Amino acid sequence: MDISVIIPAYNEEGRIGNVLSPLMGFELIKEIIVVNDGSEDLTAKEARQYPVTLIELPFNQGKAAAIKRGLEASTGEWILFLDADLKGLRKEHLISMIEYTKIEGIDMVIGTFTKGKLITDLSHKIAPFLSGQRLIKRTILEAMPHFEHARYGIEIMITGYAHKMGCQIKKVKLPHVYHIPKEQKRGWIKGKIEKYSMYRNIISTLFESYFLSRFKWIKKLHRYSS
Repeated sequence: MDISVIIPAYNEEGRIGNVLSPLMGFELIKEIIVVNDGSEDLTAKEARQYPVTLIELPFNQGKAAAIKRGLEASTGEWILFLDADLKGLRKEHLISMIEYTKIEGIDMVIGTFTKGKLITDLSHKIAPFLSGQRLIKRTILEAMPHFEHARYGIEIMITGYAHKMGCQIKKVKLPHVYHIPKEQKRGWIKGKIEKYSMYRNIISTLFESYFLSRFKWIKKLHRYSS
C-alpha cells in the first residue's frame, strides 16, 4: 500500500510549509504533489524548498480542478488530500489517519478538527463532510465523473459519491488543527468576499447534487464513530 499526497494551493505563502514539514520521512508516502493553482505570491517558491512534485496552473481554476490535475499526475493506491493553510498539523495526525487504511473494508478516512479554533471545530462538528483532510482509495476517485468543475464543492461530491457506492467511511479527530481565516489571509474585505463565494459554491453543490436524496448520506456520516 502506498500513498500519494495532493495539496491544492492558492496564495498560501508562509503557510504551506506548515503542511509540508510534517509529511517528511513517511515510508508509506510515495509522493507529495503540490498543485499551485495560479498563485500570485511565493507559494511555488516555498513549496520548492521541499522534495515535492510541483504542478503550476497558469491561472486560478478552483480547488476541484487543482485536485483533478494532481490526481492525474499521481500514482499511489491511496490519495491523501490536505489543505495548504493548516495550522497545528503534526505527524501524529497523519499516522492516525493512515492507520485506518490497514483495516479491511475502510474506503475513506476523513480528518475532522477538534480543540483548535471554535469556528473550525464547530463547522466540522456540524458538517464533517466538508473537511478537506481525507484519505481515499484511488479507484473511488477515478470512477467519479466530471468533478473538476465542483470548485469548493469537491468534498461534498466525494463524500456523496462514496456513500452512493456503499463505501465504508471513518472519521478521525485531528486535535489542535485548524484553518487560517480567509480574512486574515486575504484582508477583511477580500477575505469576506472569498468566504461568501466559497459557501455559496458549497451550498449550491449540496442542494443541486443531494437534496433529492433528503441528505441521508449526511445523517449516515454523523453515525460513524470518531
